[in-house]
Amino acid sequence: MRLDVLQRLSLILEWYSGMIAEETARIAYTYDPLHDVVIFDESAIRDIGSIWDVEVLSHFLGRADMVRIVEVPLRRYLKDLVARDGTLILDSERLREPSGIAHSAFLVLSLLSSNLPDRQQKAIALADAILGQQRRDGSYKIYFGEEPDSGVEFYPGEAMLALMQTYAATADARYLESVERGFACYHNVAPAPDLLVFHANWQSQYGALLHQHTSRRDIRRAVRDYMFSLHDCILDARFYEDVERSPRQQATVEVACALEGINDAYAVAARERDQRRMLAYGRCVRVALEYLVAAQRLEDCTARERGGFGHSLTDRTQRIDVTGHVASGFIKALRNGLAERTEPLHAISA
Repeated sequence: MRLDVLQRLSLILEWYSGMIAEETARIAYTYDPLHDVVIFDESAIRDIGSIWDVEVLSHFLGRADMVRIVEVPLRRYLKDLVARDGTLILDSERLREPSGIAHSAFLVLSLLSSNLPDRQQKAIALADAILGQQRRDGSYKIYFGEEPDSGVEFYPGEAMLALMQTYAATADARYLESVERGFACYHNVAPAPDLLVFHANWQSQYGALLHQHTSRRDIRRAVRDYMFSLHDCILDARFYEDVERSPRQQATVEVACALEGINDAYAVAARERDQRRMLAYGRCVRVALEYLVAAQRLEDCTARERGGFGHSLTDRTQRIDVTGHVASGFIKALRNGLAERTEPLHAISA
């Protein structure tokens, strides 16, 4: 399956090129293939996150052409930065939505993946603003304004991922220490059952890096146990069995987020030499891969639809962030050496 997954990543990149407006270089959020309609929404978080997704995929495939394209909207967001206590944040008025740590996190990740000459300096200033949002208990205030917290199941995880990536780029201990404090707070927060897969994904993305970089054995053990508990709960809920047995009832975004998160859990299990979980998690990766390979639109579709993913096997509507999660999951599976099938799985048909 390895070559097949690489080919499908290339198709995803081609799909992205069809979702970028030529005049503005903005990336569309939704595509309705039944009516051949492309929809551009006004969500800056989704827009910046998609820039990062394209950069990661482009670098993985060695394609510089798409990186140059997404630098145009990235530079546009850099013009929306304003100073705040010696740091930088995105201006809420220019965004037309409250500016928060998720905006800054995705801009940090996009900058660190870009080739812009001042990328690291800007990323550090944005990351420092996230540090300023951390409370005494380790939690992060979500918005830079007076708005009450929201999105706590996802936004702190995204912020801590950006801080870990900044630490990896700078070796500045402030970022690692902040994430260690954040982990001590958030690993005690139980998500709603219907958000478990999505919560586990972001917690696992920063958790895998924290497990890799922390020098504290107690934190490394706690991160390991926390990540395993999240993914063991997903297994106990028979999520992957449902994907395998009832694929037409699944949401592509949930399967894609599950694939991302469990790949990070597998990487931790490999570091810990936990053979039992490597076997269990590896099989779950292959179940998710098989569903997503079947979900990718290749035939009997519009030209713009080809290479993307519908909401489900029965709903062809495509969304940019769903495709980003799939691409990330495919890349992580390849890096973990899990893109080759080692045991037979039931065929999944779209």
